[in-house]
Amino acid sequence: SPEEMDLLFLLLLAAVLLEFVSADQNNTTIKAEPGENVILTCKDPDQGVIEIAEWKRTDLGTEYVLLYKDNQLDPDAQHPSYRDRVDLLCNQLRKGDVSLILKDTTTNDSGTYECRIDTEKHVGELISTISLQVSPPPPDEPKVTAKPGQDVILPCRSAENKPVIAVEWRRPDLGSQYVLLYRDEQLDPENQHPSYQNRVNLQDRQMKDGDVSLVLKDVATNDTGRYECRVQNEGSLDTKLISTVQLEVLPPDQKNFTAEPGATVILPCRTSDQKPIAAVDWTRRDLGKKYILSFRDGQFDFEDQHPSYKNRVALHDGHMKDGDVSLVLKNLTTNDNGTYECLVQNEGSGDRKLISTINLQVVSPGECLSIKQVLVLKMIKCYKSYKWIKYRV
Repeated sequence: SPEEMDLLFLLLLAAVLLEFVSADQNNTTIKAEPGENVILTCKDPDQGVIEIAEWKRTDLGTEYVLLYKDNQLDPDAQHPSYRDRVDLLCNQLRKGDVSLILKDTTTNDSGTYECRIDTEKHVGELISTISLQVSPPPPDEPKVTAKPGQDVILPCRSAENKPVIAVEWRRPDLGSQYVLLYRDEQLDPENQHPSYQNRVNLQDRQMKDGDVSLVLKDVATNDTGRYECRVQNEGSLDTKLISTVQLEVLPPDQKNFTAEPGATVILPCRTSDQKPIAAVDWTRRDLGKKYILSFRDGQFDFEDQHPSYKNRVALHDGHMKDGDVSLVLKNLTTNDNGTYECLVQNEGSGDRKLISTINLQVVSPGECLSIKQVLVLKMIKCYKSYKWIKYRV
């Protein structure tokens, strides 16, 4: 029935309006965040037929925010900053409603907006005056860049004068587990993510001047991410988000090796972590989930090894003395060309760390080389004094 259709329309309209920040025409101020959509209300109290509707901002001179006349919007006199960002509520003109929709607000939209209408009873009458305040965008989050193995400090400082009783450092992608939790004047390891155990601390346990910066030791590429710092002050029941820091740990420098078919090469990889090695994985980026070599639980895992590397690979030092997990690759072919990655997991750590990245090129004698291969060969020739040895069968 028509009544049911009208009710359905009103329900849909209410749902749409919930997505907007709005202000009544009797209100003096509306506040919004950058990027939000707002509705500035303007309604003829007599619900007359709207012939002309003018929306202006008092500081923009003669140009309009929006001008409606002759049953359509007139863009010619509109201020350019509002083009394609303003509109009137659909199907509300017949009810004397010329409320303004302003989309994707910015701080430049802050100001005092005035709505005037022409009807049979009103000519140029000021119906609504609304002050719009768009908050400035939050400051850019600090970014910290580091190389693998370095120690970093992620800054965070509470501005409140009350004592800090708890500090939380989290990474949103790690779920409910903490990077660091400090409360009751001590670190709480109970719900800490295993990859951060024995690697994190507060820069100042006394938290002087509200300093709750995080010290993260021996960073690896797996530590890359967004870190959130929350603080609970004395007398407060909740923690407050104080700062976010983006940490980027650069991948290890890529080494380049060139060899001839049939040769044997040693691809170097050594971990600086003093803890015993629990697992070693050598992978090639283009081979998917298959390993070149995988060593875990004290033995080699042949089940997930790529078939082309069976009986051709081994660890240079089976005892992995001093963290040496270099790969011996025998009887090279041109199919071995690719980028090799060495990943190591130490005891007590939940994640593998990327330790070494090596680009291997197998080139037949007399083969025409690409510019990149020529540069690699020249590099090796220059560094022969560093004993980049080519092993032959």
